[in-house]
Amino acid sequence: MKKSRYYSDLIKSYNDEVDDLLTDSEGKSVLQKRLNDKRREIDAILPMIEFSPEMVAVSFYGAFGFQAPEVMQGIVLSQPGRTGFIAWSRLRKTLTVSDWAEPLIASALKVAGGDVFLVTTAALEFLRTRDSSVSDARAIEHETRQEQNEDDDNDDEARDLGEAGASWLAEQGFESLDH
Repeated sequence: MKKSRYYSDLIKSYNDEVDDLLTDSEGKSVLQKRLNDKRREIDAILPMIEFSPEMVAVSFYGAFGFQAPEVMQGIVLSQPGRTGFIAWSRLRKTLTVSDWAEPLIASALKVAGGDVFLVTTAALEFLRTRDSSVSDARAIEHETRQEQNEDDDNDDEARDLGEAGASWLAEQGFESLDH
Protein backbone atom coordinates (compact mmCIF):
# COMPACT_ATOMS: atom_id res chain seq x y z
CA MET A 1 0.00 0.00 0.00
CA LYS A 2 1.29 3.45 -0.85
CA LYS A 3 1.80 5.81 2.03
CA SER A 4 3.44 9.15 2.72
CA ARG A 5 6.94 9.34 4.12
CA TYR A 6 5.35 10.42 7.42
CA TYR A 7 3.42 7.15 7.71
CA SER A 8 6.22 5.02 6.28
CA ASP A 9 8.44 6.14 9.15
CA LEU A 10 5.76 6.15 11.83
CA ILE A 11 4.37 2.67 11.09
CA LYS A 12 7.80 1.15 11.69
CA SER A 13 7.99 2.78 15.12
CA TYR A 14 4.40 1.80 15.85
CA ASN A 15 5.00 -1.84 14.99
CA ASP A 16 8.18 -1.84 17.09
CA GLU A 17 6.16 -0.49 20.01
CA VAL A 18 3.52 -3.22 19.55
CA ASP A 19 6.28 -5.83 19.36
CA ASP A 20 7.74 -4.52 22.63
CA LEU A 21 4.38 -5.08 24.31
CA LEU A 22 3.85 -8.62 23.00
CA THR A 23 5.95 -10.71 25.37
CA ASP A 24 7.77 -10.47 28.65
CA SER A 25 11.41 -11.40 29.23
CA GLU A 26 10.42 -15.06 29.57
CA GLY A 27 8.64 -15.05 26.21
CA LYS A 28 5.14 -15.20 27.69
CA SER A 29 2.38 -13.29 25.90
CA VAL A 30 1.50 -10.17 27.89
CA LEU A 31 0.06 -7.92 25.18
CA GLN A 32 -3.42 -7.54 26.66
CA LYS A 33 -2.11 -6.84 30.16
CA ARG A 34 0.31 -4.19 28.89
CA LEU A 35 -2.35 -2.60 26.68
CA ASN A 36 -4.71 -2.41 29.65
CA ASP A 37 -1.93 -0.78 31.70
CA LYS A 38 -1.35 1.84 29.00
CA ARG A 39 -5.07 2.49 28.69
CA ARG A 40 -5.38 3.08 32.44
CA GLU A 41 -2.46 5.54 32.24
CA ILE A 42 -3.76 7.43 29.19
CA ASP A 43 -3.95 10.82 30.91
CA ALA A 44 -0.35 10.50 32.13
CA ILE A 45 1.06 9.46 28.74
CA LEU A 46 -0.92 11.81 26.48
CA PRO A 47 1.77 14.54 26.67
CA MET A 48 3.98 12.12 24.69
CA ILE A 49 1.86 12.54 21.55
CA GLU A 50 3.94 15.56 20.64
CA PHE A 51 7.26 13.69 20.38
CA SER A 52 6.42 9.94 20.34
CA PRO A 53 2.83 9.47 19.20
CA GLU A 54 3.39 5.77 18.47
CA MET A 55 4.02 5.09 22.16
CA VAL A 56 0.56 6.42 23.03
CA ALA A 57 -1.19 5.22 19.86
CA VAL A 58 -0.76 1.57 20.87
CA SER A 59 -3.33 2.24 23.59
CA PHE A 60 -5.86 2.18 20.73
CA TYR A 61 -4.70 -1.23 19.43
CA GLY A 62 -7.80 -2.92 18.00
CA ALA A 63 -10.08 0.06 18.70
CA PHE A 64 -11.20 0.89 15.18
CA GLY A 65 -13.16 -0.72 12.39
CA PHE A 66 -12.85 0.88 8.94
CA GLN A 67 -16.04 1.37 6.96
CA ALA A 68 -14.46 3.60 4.29
CA PRO A 69 -11.01 2.29 3.33
CA GLU A 70 -10.75 4.93 0.60
CA VAL A 71 -10.90 7.67 3.26
CA MET A 72 -8.14 5.94 5.22
CA GLN A 73 -6.05 5.57 2.07
CA GLY A 74 -6.30 9.33 1.51
CA ILE A 75 -5.08 9.93 5.05
CA VAL A 76 -2.09 7.57 4.81
CA LEU A 77 -1.02 9.30 1.60
CA SER A 78 -0.96 12.61 3.46
CA GLN A 79 0.40 13.95 6.72
CA PRO A 80 -0.77 16.43 9.35
CA GLY A 81 -1.35 19.89 7.94
CA ARG A 82 -1.57 18.71 4.33
CA THR A 83 -4.44 18.11 1.93
CA GLY A 84 -6.09 14.77 2.54
CA PHE A 85 -5.47 14.82 6.28
CA ILE A 86 -8.98 15.28 7.60
CA ALA A 87 -10.24 16.30 11.04
CA TRP A 88 -11.12 13.65 13.62
CA SER A 89 -14.78 14.72 13.66
CA ARG A 90 -15.03 13.92 9.95
CA LEU A 91 -13.03 10.68 10.16
CA ARG A 92 -14.99 9.46 13.20
CA LYS A 93 -18.11 9.20 11.02
CA THR A 94 -16.38 6.56 8.86
CA LEU A 95 -15.19 4.38 11.75
CA THR A 96 -16.64 1.91 14.17
CA VAL A 97 -15.09 2.43 17.58
CA SER A 98 -14.91 -0.12 20.39
CA ASP A 99 -16.79 0.98 23.50
CA TRP A 100 -13.67 0.71 25.68
CA ALA A 101 -11.92 3.29 23.45
CA GLU A 102 -14.50 6.06 23.90
CA PRO A 103 -13.04 7.35 27.21
CA LEU A 104 -9.55 7.30 25.65
CA ILE A 105 -10.80 9.36 22.72
CA ALA A 106 -12.45 11.84 25.07
CA SER A 107 -9.16 12.22 26.97
CA ALA A 108 -7.17 12.67 23.76
CA LEU A 109 -9.51 15.37 22.49
CA LYS A 110 -8.89 17.42 25.65
CA VAL A 111 -5.17 17.90 24.94
CA ALA A 112 -3.46 20.09 22.35
CA GLY A 113 -2.90 18.06 19.20
CA GLY A 114 -5.41 15.40 20.25
CA ASP A 115 -7.43 15.71 17.04
CA VAL A 116 -4.38 15.12 14.83
CA PHE A 117 -3.20 12.36 17.15
CA LEU A 118 -6.48 10.45 16.82
CA VAL A 119 -6.45 10.67 13.02
CA THR A 120 -2.83 9.52 13.01
CA THR A 121 -3.64 6.67 15.39
CA ALA A 122 -6.56 5.48 13.26
CA ALA A 123 -4.28 5.55 10.21
CA LEU A 124 -1.64 3.51 12.03
CA GLU A 125 -4.23 0.93 13.02
CA PHE A 126 -5.48 0.87 9.43
CA LEU A 127 -1.95 0.22 8.18
CA ARG A 128 -1.33 -2.43 10.85
CA THR A 129 -4.44 -4.36 9.82
CA ARG A 130 -4.60 -3.71 6.07
CA ASP A 131 -1.11 -3.08 4.69
CA SER A 132 0.41 -6.34 3.46
CA SER A 133 3.86 -4.76 3.14
CA VAL A 134 3.76 -4.00 6.89
CA SER A 135 2.81 -7.57 7.77
CA ASP A 136 5.35 -8.97 5.27
CA ALA A 137 8.10 -6.85 6.79
CA ARG A 138 7.06 -7.93 10.30
CA ALA A 139 7.07 -11.60 9.25
CA ILE A 140 10.58 -11.24 7.81
CA GLU A 141 11.73 -9.45 10.97
CA HIS A 142 10.16 -12.20 13.11
CA GLU A 143 11.94 -14.90 11.08
CA THR A 144 15.22 -13.03 11.42
CA ARG A 145 14.77 -12.80 15.19
CA GLN A 146 14.00 -16.52 15.37
CA GLU A 147 17.15 -17.30 13.37
CA GLN A 148 19.18 -15.06 15.67
CA ASN A 149 17.70 -16.80 18.71
CA GLU A 150 18.54 -20.18 17.18
CA ASP A 151 22.09 -18.97 16.54
CA ASP A 152 22.29 -17.78 20.15
CA ASP A 153 20.97 -21.16 21.31
CA ASN A 154 23.59 -22.93 19.17
CA ASP A 155 26.30 -20.69 20.64
CA ASP A 156 25.06 -21.54 24.14
CA GLU A 157 25.05 -25.26 23.31
CA ALA A 158 28.60 -25.05 21.92
CA ARG A 159 29.72 -23.18 25.05
CA ASP A 160 27.99 -25.77 27.28
CA LEU A 161 29.61 -28.60 25.33
CA GLY A 162 33.00 -26.93 25.62
CA GLU A 163 32.58 -26.53 29.36
CA ALA A 164 31.45 -30.15 29.74
CA GLY A 165 34.46 -31.32 27.74
CA ALA A 166 36.82 -29.23 29.83
CA SER A 167 35.27 -30.64 33.03
CA TRP A 168 35.66 -34.20 31.79
CA LEU A 169 39.30 -33.61 30.85
CA ALA A 170 39.96 -32.11 34.29
CA GLU A 171 38.40 -35.20 35.90
CA GLN A 172 40.79 -37.34 33.85
CA GLY A 173 43.74 -35.45 35.27
CA PHE A 174 44.42 -33.05 32.42
CA GLU A 175 45.13 -29.43 33.19
CA SER A 176 42.60 -26.79 32.16
CA LEU A 177 43.66 -24.36 29.44
CA ASP A 178 41.87 -21.55 31.29
CA HIS A 179 44.76 -20.48 33.59
